[in-house]
Amino acid sequence: MPTQEERLSTVEQTVVVLGKGIRDIHHNETILLGLVSEQGKDIREMKVSLGALHERLDAFEQSVENRFGVLESRFEEQDKKLDQVLLLLNTLTSKAE
Repeated sequence: MPTQEERLSTVEQTVVVLGKGIRDIHHNETILLGLVSEQGKDIREMKVSLGALHERLDAFEQSVENRFGVLESRFEEQDKKLDQVLLLLNTLTSKAE
């Protein structure tokens, strides 16, 4: 059976080892808290950037839709003119026969 002195020495050594472990844990926890804080800032910046990108895409989409609407209208006008030309050609070919 260990003596009182040996037992006390063992406890002191254990306290030293546990103290070092606790300091290591505290150090790593501090590093992790710093990383999490920085990641939080990065995430907020990404959300702002994503919001701005979303607005720009919406504006671009609206612009493209407007342009296609104008083109569609112009094609409809061209179709009407082509129909008129075909009607005139049919009329002229009918009279020529």
